[in-house]
Amino acid sequence: MRVSLKGTNIALLESTREYVDKKIVLAAEKLFVRESEVVALDIEVGKTTKHHRAGKIFRAEANLSVGRTLLRAEALGETLNEAIDLVEEELTREIKKFKERRHSLMLKGARSLKKR
Repeated sequence: MRVSLKGTNIALLESTREYVDKKIVLAAEKLFVRESEVVALDIEVGKTTKHHRAGKIFRAEANLSVGRTLLRAEALGETLNEAIDLVEEELTREIKKFKERRHSLMLKGARSLKKR
């Protein structure tokens, strides 16, 4: 799995990198253990603007490319860690939905072959 991390309007600290690895990358690897497909994870974290100081000003975005399919998650939060947590939850939901859809299509094809 290829992973890239980008910071927008903030400096990426080592603690931020470790937190992203612990939350998003490990969750994606745990749910997507498939060697035959090309999997790329692009993560972007940062501030929405430079001049706001309060409210939901931190954002996190994750794009997971599986073959030709793009799974995307985006969230805003009051802290950077909150935004990363929300993205991790949304990306996990997207991965599970994608895998379930793929599995149900396989079963549908198997049922149509069995009827013949």
